[in-house]
Amino acid sequence: MIRNPFPDAFGLEISDLSIKLVQLQPTNIFNRRSLKVKEIRTAKLPAGFIVNGEIQQPELVRQKLLYLLGKDQKSKYKKIKIPWVVASLPEVKTFLKLIEVEINPDEINESDVMYQAKKHLPFELEDAYLKWQLVGPKDQKNSKVLIGAVPKITADSYTYLLDSIGLMPIDLEIEAISLARAMITSDKNYIDEARALLDLGATRSGLIIYDNNTIQFSTSLNYSGEIIDTAIAQELKITHQAAEELKIKNGVRYQGKDKQNIKYIKIISRLNNQLVADLKTTMEFYSEHFSGHNTINHITMSGGMANWSGLDNFLSAKLKISSHPGDAWKNLGNEKEKYDRAQGVSLAAAIGLALRASQRPFVI
Repeated sequence: MIRNPFPDAFGLEISDLSIKLVQLQPTNIFNRRSLKVKEIRTAKLPAGFIVNGEIQQPELVRQKLLYLLGKDQKSKYKKIKIPWVVASLPEVKTFLKLIEVEINPDEINESDVMYQAKKHLPFELEDAYLKWQLVGPKDQKNSKVLIGAVPKITADSYTYLLDSIGLMPIDLEIEAISLARAMITSDKNYIDEARALLDLGATRSGLIIYDNNTIQFSTSLNYSGEIIDTAIAQELKITHQAAEELKIKNGVRYQGKDKQNIKYIKIISRLNNQLVADLKTTMEFYSEHFSGHNTINHITMSGGMANWSGLDNFLSAKLKISSHPGDAWKNLGNEKEKYDRAQGVSLAAAIGLALRASQRPFVI
């Protein structure tokens, strides 16, 4: 209890098309980083239940959650009785950025941060929940502050949903933070190097810049598995299911010799080249607007689309930066080698939430 007042708390990622649950368990009571997987559960959500992070069909989402928790009579899962959970907030509805405030770290207070945050938030501060923390050494004139915010209406809808099925959220977390917790090596010092964390999902993607041992900012990208499937289906005049199968089978290079070959390559090349252009623009923005930045020398990929055949090599060649799927299990200590890396990439955010839930959640 001294180590963690919420034993067996778990991570829960709720996205537009899926729900993912990961529960970790300590293997050594004296080492909080020695963990093993206790539960991995996933459930698909039909399109329209949640749209762009907004819960459109709360009762239907609620039924899916009950099934995943083993609280539905038709569920194949054993019932999870633990109520404590660290749950995700939709990336598209949240804001995360490192800002600099011209006040000594020893003197900065809540009012100072709130005043400066108003200049950066894409929504009204009065309508949002905001958290902040000081980042970096304190022996400096200015303060570096990491701010995270979410509209109250969004956070309240997720809190109400969890409460309705008997769950008690320890915290709701911005997705970029949970992704970084899983994909960044916890015991490595990144003081002189930067990483780009590229999360490629089914309905949306995002880029997170991690530099000098902290997240600098995150942004959304107009790229996803659904966008690719829709483009293939419309331009090749095939069903959505057939487009999905074609995408999985061929990757970024078409394997067949029929007439679809040229059309498929044009579609995929157009979408992937636009992704490269957006990544270049974002990284250039970072180098021009953030003081004390380091050069991004590696892109760590996560999300289901990170495993898409050939995409990592394509990005590496186009961007001249090493780009590969990461290891979301890397911070499980000696247990990390036991788990499948490809599965971990698609579970990265849920694993990050589970790490938070299992490792003194109020301290981390």
